[in-house]
Amino acid sequence: MQKLFLVVCFLCFGVLTFAQTEPTELIVARRDFLDTKILKNGVLLKPKQAKDLFYNTKSYPSLKKYNFSKYLMYAGVPCVLGGTYLSYDAIRGTRMSVVENGQELVYYERPIFQLIGGIAVFTVGICLIEYNNEFKATAVTLYNNKVKTTKDIKVKVGLMPSGKVGLYASF
Repeated sequence: MQKLFLVVCFLCFGVLTFAQTEPTELIVARRDFLDTKILKNGVLLKPKQAKDLFYNTKSYPSLKKYNFSKYLMYAGVPCVLGGTYLSYDAIRGTRMSVVENGQELVYYERPIFQLIGGIAVFTVGICLIEYNNEFKATAVTLYNNKVKTTKDIKVKVGLMPSGKVGLYASF
């Protein structure tokens, strides 16, 4: 009988408190194809909002990494395009002709070193874009580490976000 009374009291207490999850200050870096998006509470942050967030929380290492990542993106895209064009131009080749036995023969000269150079420039561009993504993810990690060290532990009892009754701790 005492166990039943305790369970009923716990359920009533849990239903009355409704442990709510408050919006966290942590942000998330979501990787997409050749891009990293920054989300806060599931909402996409624009680049200006992300910079303001880093600046207002005095997370200057995060701001520095985020700003540097933009330069890598600006350098990476032209490298990819240039490498693609160099490779295309090398594969297309140059039309040449030679006369042999009174007959004109047409052939194409394809410079292999230009093709290798184009592939190398393309690869460098992809690497720069991926470094851009890594710097954005590192900026998010640095920001979250700074926020976690200044945040205290909160414990709540009641109804969880999954609909179950229990203890909810955020730290």
